[in-house]
Amino acid sequence: MIKKKSIILKLIIISIIIIPLTNPFLISIVGANTNYTISLEKGTQILEVIKYDDETWKNTVDVTSTPSDWFGGDADKIGAKSKITLLMYGGNALPTYDLFVRLVIPQNILPIFSNISNYGYNFTYVFNNYPNIYELWDYYYSYWSFTAKEFDVNPDTLYEKSYIFKFPKNISILLNDYNDFAGILNDDTNLQLLGHSFPLLNGDDLVWQFITRRFSVGNPKSEYLTTFINAIGCKNGTIQDNTLVFQRYGEKNYSVEVTYGIEGIIDHIVVKNSEGYIFYEITSFYSKTIFYIILGIIAVFILGIVVVLIIKKYKLQRYFNQNIENYRN
Repeated sequence: MIKKKSIILKLIIISIIIIPLTNPFLISIVGANTNYTISLEKGTQILEVIKYDDETWKNTVDVTSTPSDWFGGDADKIGAKSKITLLMYGGNALPTYDLFVRLVIPQNILPIFSNISNYGYNFTYVFNNYPNIYELWDYYYSYWSFTAKEFDVNPDTLYEKSYIFKFPKNISILLNDYNDFAGILNDDTNLQLLGHSFPLLNGDDLVWQFITRRFSVGNPKSEYLTTFINAIGCKNGTIQDNTLVFQRYGEKNYSVEVTYGIEGIIDHIVVKNSEGYIFYEITSFYSKTIFYIILGIIAVFILGIVVVLIIKKYKLQRYFNQNIENYRN
């Protein structure tokens, strides 16, 4: 009985080794042991618009646009706030199709993309033609859009998901596969008759999407960001410590600086003109930070009371000892 089990186990091991070598249609996992880590923590981040010069924005970025076109809601109002509550996170591995939808395809194209399955371009098609599986960390959060009012009890998006690639250089494979797929779709006469077209994206396009979608990064952040922009061929982005500086062109030249905080999440955004003048700025804080500040104030207050009581006790004891000494004399 033991011999039979041993033989069966050997056959299983041999089949695991041989089958991937003889079957070209099996999936390919893109990754190895990663040198990156994450520092996400459950909690709430609040972002706030603290500066917006509308005149400079229109003269520099686009006369017809506002920050709401980038960040949604009331992002064009000073004092407007957005809130993100991180619910959970963990490791995962996902196929190309899911990442096309979640990260690569521009959001204004997604409604069209959901309709092309009727023409054979569904999950199975993408899986068979772009069979890579990407290793990543995923995280789930609730999201409140920018508002100049008080936050509603219920978030605008109750349960959203995003990703951090364990191997940022592999994002280039995903981008190349998307452009190949977009080319096939654009050559389809049926989709042409419907007026559907899918943009081909370069590295700069993808970086901009990741900024507006609040793409998070792994640690060490500077190395992670550098690997990411170099892999996808981003020409207008540079890395300064934990900050991605992205040059853009509108009515005039300007730059967008995106800083990633301790947790790898965007926590500061500034938009500058070519002279270095900041005409739009978003900052952030964590609710737990407020908690610790309040806790610190309480601790200092309690410590102050304790010190006062000790001093009073010392003075009282000293007065008592002097009285005893005088009485003895």
